[in-house]
Amino acid sequence: MVVAITPFNYPALLVLHKIAPALAAGNSVVLKPARTTPLTALALAKCFVDAGLPEGVLSVLTGAGGDLGDALVSDSRVNKISFTGSTATGTRITTLAGVKKLSLELGASCPVVVLPDADIDAAAAAVAAGGFVNAGQVCISVQRVITHPKISGDFLDALVPRVEKIRTGDPRSTDTTMGTLITSKEAQRVEASIKAAVESGATLLTGGDRDGAVVTPAVVAGVDPASAFSQDELFGPAVAVSTADDWAGAIAQANGTAYGLSAGVFTSDVAGSVQAIREIDAGMIHINWTPLWRADLMPYGGLKGSGIGKEGPRSAVAEMTDVKTVILHGRPW
Repeated sequence: MVVAITPFNYPALLVLHKIAPALAAGNSVVLKPARTTPLTALALAKCFVDAGLPEGVLSVLTGAGGDLGDALVSDSRVNKISFTGSTATGTRITTLAGVKKLSLELGASCPVVVLPDADIDAAAAAVAAGGFVNAGQVCISVQRVITHPKISGDFLDALVPRVEKIRTGDPRSTDTTMGTLITSKEAQRVEASIKAAVESGATLLTGGDRDGAVVTPAVVAGVDPASAFSQDELFGPAVAVSTADDWAGAIAQANGTAYGLSAGVFTSDVAGSVQAIREIDAGMIHINWTPLWRADLMPYGGLKGSGIGKEGPRSAVAEMTDVKTVILHGRPW
């Protein structure tokens, strides 16, 4: 039996990333979707039932994770847990689960390193997209940008106008290019995080205003890499920009959080690209693009506090399968 626990931010896609491989591998599944987005999971489950899935193979439990999660992950009948969510909750699961297979896709504070030889316009355009898709509510959203002092000003000059072109508003309008956060409470949290960064000495170049559950896309420069604004997962529409004097310093900043999900590096230097691949502690590294890119077929997962295990159909089926080694012996002579 597989227990699948999914977040709110992609309520159809991330459910399917778990239950489809589980069913393909011959497992029964208990799905616990985020309590803010349960209807999508229930609709998907109905599709499976309508297609002929036998009764009892897929169950959906809705409600608060605090009420259901502990009971699900600690149940001795469960063979595998696939969870996407916060590092704090993932850590709790590891303490409760016992001897079970775990796939944990957890928090992140994804960095993008922009080197002096990078295409500045291309980097700015990519960050303006990768930091604000889905209002920044993506595990692999760009949260930190690390630039060299020589090109930091040029990068910000290219980035800020692009971010200011992002339009918030009615999601049904064709003029809207970024929607709301999941709740007003989450928007208040993001707004408070931006204000705290500014009070600590950073400079808000654009955005950061809140109206209900909408926070306007923000660019915050001069951010202390050791600050909470860089270290903690924001999960909202703001990008922190800091500088590093050399490549070694940029690598140190990129690796300087508890997370290691994904990273991006902009450079025209092949040797620098290879060094980034070797030295950045992340499960996925993009050269000349931001972390906000995922093909469903590729292995997907992080290092350090960003989790264990890989998603993607082939990887997930393997993780949801028990391997037996069988040795058939003939009659002794």
